[in-house]
Amino acid sequence: MTDHDIAVARDQIRHLVACYNNMADRGRIDEFAGLFAEDGVLQITHQSLEGREAIFRELSSIASGTRPDVDLTGSRHQLTTCRIEMTGEDSAQGWTYFFVSRRGTIIEEGTYIDRFTKTPDGWRFAHRRVKMHYSINHKD
Repeated sequence: MTDHDIAVARDQIRHLVACYNNMADRGRIDEFAGLFAEDGVLQITHQSLEGREAIFRELSSIASGTRPDVDLTGSRHQLTTCRIEMTGEDSAQGWTYFFVSRRGTIIEEGTYIDRFTKTPDGWRFAHRRVKMHYSINHKD
C-alpha cells in the first residue's frame, strides 16, 4: 500500500468509528448493525454478539428501552485518541479511547479495541471489543 492508500483507509476507518457512536446515540440500530461485517463480532461487558442479526437484536432491545438494566437515554458517546494500524490491504486494527456523558456528567470511560476488514461495501468492523475502565454504575 502506498502512503496515500494508507491515509485514505485510515480516514475511512475513522469515519466508520464515528458512525458507530452516532448511530447508537440516535437509535438507528439497522444502520449500526450494518457497520459490522456479516460475521462481525461485538464483544461487550459480559457477552459476545456474533453476526449482524445478533448485534441488531441486542441493541434493539436496549434502544427500545425494554432492558431495565441499561439506560442510555440522553447519553452521548465521545471519541478521543484513535490509533489505526494497517495489517494488510484489506485489514487493520485500532484502539480508540471513549467516554460517555449524560447531562454534563461522564458516566462511562473505556477503550474500543478493533479489527477492521474491507468489504465490497467499504470498511466494516470484523471484531469490536468494548473494554470498560469506569462506569458510574459499576465502581471498582
